[in-house]
Amino acid sequence: MNLNPAFVTIILSLMAEACTVGPDYHPPVVVTPTRWMGTLPQSNGVKTADLANWWKGFQDKKLTALIERSLQGNLDLKVADARLAASRAQISSTSAGLWPRLNASGGYQRERLSPNALKGILGGAFQSGESSSSLLSSLGPIGTPFNLFQVGFDSSWELDLFGGIKRQQEAAMANAGAVEENRRDISITVAAEVARNYLELIGLQHRLEIARQRLENQRKIFVFADHSYHEGFASVLDVKRAKTDLEVVEATIPSIDAQIKNTRHGLALLLGLQPAALEHELANLKAEIPQPPTLPAGTPLDLLRRRPDIRKAERTVAAANAMVGAAMAELFPKITLTGAVGLQSQSLGDLGSLSSGFYGFGPRLSLPIFQAGRLLANIDTQEAGTDEALKAYEKAVLSAFREVEDTLAALNGEYRHQQSLLTAETTARQSFEAASAIYQEGEAELQTVLDTNRSWYDVQEQLLQSQLAWATSHIALFKALGGGWEMTNPP
Repeated sequence: MNLNPAFVTIILSLMAEACTVGPDYHPPVVVTPTRWMGTLPQSNGVKTADLANWWKGFQDKKLTALIERSLQGNLDLKVADARLAASRAQISSTSAGLWPRLNASGGYQRERLSPNALKGILGGAFQSGESSSSLLSSLGPIGTPFNLFQVGFDSSWELDLFGGIKRQQEAAMANAGAVEENRRDISITVAAEVARNYLELIGLQHRLEIARQRLENQRKIFVFADHSYHEGFASVLDVKRAKTDLEVVEATIPSIDAQIKNTRHGLALLLGLQPAALEHELANLKAEIPQPPTLPAGTPLDLLRRRPDIRKAERTVAAANAMVGAAMAELFPKITLTGAVGLQSQSLGDLGSLSSGFYGFGPRLSLPIFQAGRLLANIDTQEAGTDEALKAYEKAVLSAFREVEDTLAALNGEYRHQQSLLTAETTARQSFEAASAIYQEGEAELQTVLDTNRSWYDVQEQLLQSQLAWATSHIALFKALGGGWEMTNPP
């Protein structure tokens, strides 16, 4: 098959001079402060600069193991992996539009030509000098059905002269980048949730120990009150008060046990396990909240580079911008090269002969003339989508700045709160010990002992909650700073 050299030259020239319509992408620019208003409070934690693996700074091997297992087994992450694979496949699917398409076909058809159609065929044969008798003998009686066998190849290639397919490819790549950043965002959330649940579990274990200690103290008070009553040194009201407080403390223990089990179940779900899978493994945790590490907060500009939700929003803007160009390319002409080659015969036995061969080749031009404003409306839609994505990006940035500032403020407030509670806990313990000693000497009322014991327990509870809030606020800060993944390709 010989192609016209001039035609080939024209096509190659068009491809070489092809342009890409639509706006080229430029990353959005936002105004960022030079530093954070809040500062990290003083801490006795071990300093570390490894934001990617911040949980190792807690120096708790079990916590590290749980987080690493969650990053492998969490079902939300596996769903994100599947979405990422689909988005990358979409890139290949879109890029395929830049290449020719080739199809093989084969078929059989039973046909019957009408007499009017045969007149046209005979007319063309007479002009070419072929005798009507030979043609009629090959076709048989007029109107007689005949077989038609055909095999061959057909191809088409749309020349991307105005960059519509290229813009779609850019959009697909940007969407895949957004999905990848979403996967990172999920991994950060999973690691933070595992750490938070783990510290809450330790806090509940500690709370259970406090409740048992208070129960033991309350039991001693009740025994002493009952003994004093029988000796004539205490009233029946004192005994009833001591009994009531004892029963109240006993009632708190089953509730704490239930919360411990529920927290273990939540951790198992984060690891992609059955609810009871961690019952034995986490049954005897040390009831001491690990000291959180300290990290420099960095600068707001670092936050833009690192946080996956901001990076995802930026990739969404890029995808929307590319789709504007794809929509604009629909306004311009499209040139498609088409071709077909194969074998065609009325007899299956003659299908392989050279005389059964056929081919066809030629360009096809299409140009939108009247679309009732559909193409222009589509451009407006894509431009509005770009503006929407840009505003969402700006909101994501501001929300991230606020999240860090809120966490820094919470850390500073909790630090001062904890220092006050440490002093209060010491005072409350000394008050209870003094009241118990005086009561045993018969120089104080039982109500004073009960009140000081209750106050000591309340302060212990508050101190424990403050220590837990202090540690979990650090986790919130690591999450707000985008910690939890290795940044190897900063934008």
